[in-house]
Amino acid sequence: MRLSRSILLGVAALTLTGCGSSTVAQCNAFADVINQAQVFKNEFETEIDSFTQQAQGAESLTDIQTAASQYIGAVDKVVGSIDGMVTSLNDLDLADEQLSDYRKGYADIITGSAKELQVAGEAMQLVADAQSETDLSNVLEEFQSKANTAFTNLQNLSQNEATLVGDINTYCGADTPEAEAETPAAE
Repeated sequence: MRLSRSILLGVAALTLTGCGSSTVAQCNAFADVINQAQVFKNEFETEIDSFTQQAQGAESLTDIQTAASQYIGAVDKVVGSIDGMVTSLNDLDLADEQLSDYRKGYADIITGSAKELQVAGEAMQLVADAQSETDLSNVLEEFQSKANTAFTNLQNLSQNEATLVGDINTYCGADTPEAEAETPAAE
């Protein structure tokens, strides 16, 4: 899951036309919470990369179980971070109705991501619980089915998140990296 992207860049230096300073402050507070996600997403990606390397080098059932346990631990950690982020989002005082709608949409997306990660973790638990290579062979099809479904759902949620973040950036007047690349510099 590669979710790295610039989220609400430049909001601190925001200059909005037609929006009051209250909206600017709300955009900044919203951006601060959303930007926290980037930290735990990057940590999760690092742990998943480590898991992948460990799983590829597995030579025994014990090696596979160790890698599976590492993956489950990474999932549990990021799900806890997402839960904390949802709480932080809900604690934001957003009087701006549009920002409040964006917050609900963003919270729904990341809550959905947490649920899909939990499904992936449950699938991996099947691997971790295998007591023999025969047990492992017996659970691989179920593991693959659950993991593939969760991964597909996570990709869809990630696309929805990117769209929503773009909408938030536009509303808050922050330039996205793509927009900056496409817009010629004023001379």
